[in-house]
Amino acid sequence: MRTLTTSLLLVFAFSMSTTFAQSKKELREQVSALNNKLKVLEQTQADLGQAERKVSSLETQLEQLQTTNDGLMANMNKFLEASNQQSSTIGKTLEALQQREAQIKGIRDVFGAQDSIAILVITDLKRTLGENAQIGMSKGAITVQMEQSFLYGDKDKNLTIQETAKSFLNKIAVVANKYNQLSLSVVGDAGLEPEIGGPRVIGITSAFENDFEVAPNRLRSIVTNGFSSVVRVQLHPDFNDFYLDMKDDLKSGN
Repeated sequence: MRTLTTSLLLVFAFSMSTTFAQSKKELREQVSALNNKLKVLEQTQADLGQAERKVSSLETQLEQLQTTNDGLMANMNKFLEASNQQSSTIGKTLEALQQREAQIKGIRDVFGAQDSIAILVITDLKRTLGENAQIGMSKGAITVQMEQSFLYGDKDKNLTIQETAKSFLNKIAVVANKYNQLSLSVVGDAGLEPEIGGPRVIGITSAFENDFEVAPNRLRSIVTNGFSSVVRVQLHPDFNDFYLDMKDDLKSGN
């Protein structure tokens, strides 16, 4: 009887030890997973901080313009109170100042909206593509960089996109279609063999249109003179329309 009791105790102790070891292993795995998520959050926070500093700089410049304009408006109002002899000329000047004030507000609203969208797009891309994706900002465009070897494999003249790359491009398209006010450009160098480099860029653009349902009027292929092995997918406002609208607004205020 004593031997049986001892055996049962040993079995129970062994079972508890095994359970504890498994729990400890699971706890370590959970801690490791949480650390990985923390790294992604810290990187996203850093990117958001950079975008917020840019917004702050633009707001400071616009506030300075607003302060100058307020001073001119105040001086003009004082002058109006002191003299009514040149009311016609003063009225035109006052109207011009009011137009400039409206332009300043419009520019501030546009830049603020674009920067807010950029922050959302970057956050969505990082969440969708993972922490290893090369995502950044370049000249107002959100850029995702990929190596040609990732897109087309190791064969020099291959023009067929790899299946793994298609899955990656599809994830970019999902985010792009979510923010359909943005245009999408595929940018790559012609390299030593333009007959390969050019069609590869165009092939990626075609995949966005035909396979991933990005509207063709939002797409553009750009082949540059260079030898980089990197292809860039850029999400950005329609710069032509954006700056033409700005130019027309400024002209109308002259």
